[in-house]
Amino acid sequence: MGIGKSKIIPSINVDDMLKKAGISHEIEAEKQDADKRLTEIREAKEALLKIHQDLLDAIKAEGEAAMVLQEAISSSNNVINGICNAIVKAEQNTRFKATIKFEHLVQLQQLLNQAIETWKTMLGNHRSEQAKMLTEHESNMRKILRRNEGVWFSDFWMKVLVIFLFVYTVVLGLVAYCVA
Repeated sequence: MGIGKSKIIPSINVDDMLKKAGISHEIEAEKQDADKRLTEIREAKEALLKIHQDLLDAIKAEGEAAMVLQEAISSSNNVINGICNAIVKAEQNTRFKATIKFEHLVQLQQLLNQAIETWKTMLGNHRSEQAKMLTEHESNMRKILRRNEGVWFSDFWMKVLVIFLFVYTVVLGLVAYCVA
């Protein structure tokens, strides 16, 4: 569509102008959007560079800390070795002085005398217990012999038994000799 034709000025096409204006507006909007995104990318890049630098600093600090810890371990090992060596040296070079006083000997003698008295008392008690047990055993043996329990031979019957066994052995020997 055109607005009146003038002979001097060629006709202006409004539709084309509107299209061109719309395109220009879209280009301008896209340009602004691209500028925004470019700004965001630059900010993100700066943030990443800062984080990268912080990480490098942290790695460097970690390396320094590890080195300090290694030195501390080495130093502590040296300290421990030094202490152990000092203890060994002290043990090897130390001489103890011992003295015995007369009062200590008197105390030792008193303790020995008390121990001897205790042992005498214990042995006396043991002997009395043994004597009591022996009398009880004798009493039990008398009771057994009175009831004629167990094996007991008087002197007479022992003589009779020995003579009988002797005669039996001689007779058995003669029988065996005669048969053979």
